[in-house]
Amino acid sequence: MKSKKITKLLGIALVISLLALVIPASPALAAALLLSPTAGQIGDSISVTGSGFAPTTIPADGVFLYFSDHQAIIGQAVGTHVTRYATVGAGITTGVTGSFVHNFTVPTTYIDYTHVTSGTHYLYACQPATSMVISAVATFTIVGGEISIDPEEGIVDTLVEITGTSFPADQPITIEFDGDEIDIEDGDDETDDDGEFVSYILIPESTAGVQDIDVTVSGYTVTAQFTVEPDIYIYPQSGKPGDTVSVSGTGFARRPKLVDIYFNNTYLQSVQPDTNGSFYIPTLEIPDLGLSQGTYTIEAEDEDMNLASASFTLNVTPPTTTPPTTTPPTTTPPPDESKLNISSSGDTIGSLIGIGGTGFTPNGTAIVKYDSVEVATVTIEPTGAFLVTFQVPPSVGGNHTITVTDGINTAETTYTVETTAPDIPQPIEPALGARINSPFSFDWEDVTDESQPVTYDLQISGASSFSQASILIERTNLTSSQYELTEQEGSNLVGRDAPYYWRVKAIDAASNEGDWSGIGEFYVAPPFSFPTWAIIVLAIFGALILFGVGYWLGRRTAFFY
Repeated sequence: MKSKKITKLLGIALVISLLALVIPASPALAAALLLSPTAGQIGDSISVTGSGFAPTTIPADGVFLYFSDHQAIIGQAVGTHVTRYATVGAGITTGVTGSFVHNFTVPTTYIDYTHVTSGTHYLYACQPATSMVISAVATFTIVGGEISIDPEEGIVDTLVEITGTSFPADQPITIEFDGDEIDIEDGDDETDDDGEFVSYILIPESTAGVQDIDVTVSGYTVTAQFTVEPDIYIYPQSGKPGDTVSVSGTGFARRPKLVDIYFNNTYLQSVQPDTNGSFYIPTLEIPDLGLSQGTYTIEAEDEDMNLASASFTLNVTPPTTTPPTTTPPTTTPPPDESKLNISSSGDTIGSLIGIGGTGFTPNGTAIVKYDSVEVATVTIEPTGAFLVTFQVPPSVGGNHTITVTDGINTAETTYTVETTAPDIPQPIEPALGARINSPFSFDWEDVTDESQPVTYDLQISGASSFSQASILIERTNLTSSQYELTEQEGSNLVGRDAPYYWRVKAIDAASNEGDWSGIGEFYVAPPFSFPTWAIIVLAIFGALILFGVGYWLGRRTAFFY
């Protein structure tokens, strides 16, 4: 009877097992994340919808969200496979449905304080708090970066500063103006470790109006707009009726629209600009309008009302006075004035300076000097104008004279180098009160300054007053923020009970000197030597050993004899 029951139970168990094999189990829902939107910029608010998670109303058992640029797959772990991330959601409860909706802001930095930059990023979901294993992944793209330009408007050849942030790190930069790639005149040609840069360009010949400046890094393009303004230049800038001048213009409407030229509101002629909105009139005759001597305006205006003007000094020979036999002296026309316009990317050593000149000898060569140092040469255009750039060489903070000459005409302008002293270096080693041995090494924090490079002066003294007589070692123009004394220098530091003292200061490339650091105090350990008592003890011990050896030898000799 008992065996029949057992047989019956085994049969039931067998049937259930077979049913389990043929009836498919309901599949568990896979956790999933849905982002809206899937692309944006740093600081944007993003909505994430999660589904298929374990139901919970307890935050500790909830979902944690991590934002990263490190790629991983489900089953791998945040902190192991994903080592750079930012927490954008913590303890998100999923209710009874195992789903949630959460909003987060695209972060600016990760937990290691590195900056978030543009490119592909990942949102990882982990559940619960005790687990860092990834259960769902979504992809998010941080688009482009941000740029700003200064100035935002100007004429052709204006020097423009472009500042960029939130781009991919350590990547080359490409800049286009109105669809054409242009050179970076100065500054960065690739982004730094934080995805930032500062670059400088010269506005190329272009038609008037708003033009796009496109900055591309790793395939991401960001655009800023620059307004090109019309401009004309005349040469010479003075003369009498009947004389001719050349007129060049930039920043006008492109062909086939005409540019009309006026002298003192009197129409003279029209000219057709090229596709870049530029034109050149080699000879324009100054009309005799019966005007008195003075300064008048030459204007250029196109059909789109783009207008530019330049001044012209009209020289008129006054009529003779009575008596008829007396000839009054004629007025000598003033010479054409050479002028310089200066723009710069800053006031520090290494900054880019742009010099624009007018009124120089056409087709000649202009030599540019910074104080007495020649820094550039440039060929003068047929209009008597030129544009040249150079970097500020190492020089003392304050005013400096920039001189340009073509051998006949000379003009000067002033450039001012910053006079701000660099920061004070912070001593690191030796620590205050430390006892050190040879070789003697000194270390301090790096100092950054706008006028690079920074050098350091180091002093080591036997007295805290640092009087000239107490200074034992002095090194200047050190290019590194650490220094190890030479053997000869180290011989000046002998072991003693009194301390030694050291200090350091920074000097930038503009010769601006910072203040001395705080005074560091250290001791030099004396060379090892036995104290007197130890020598006496060793001498007695040695004498005892000699006595014992002598006694033993004497006994041994007596035994044999």
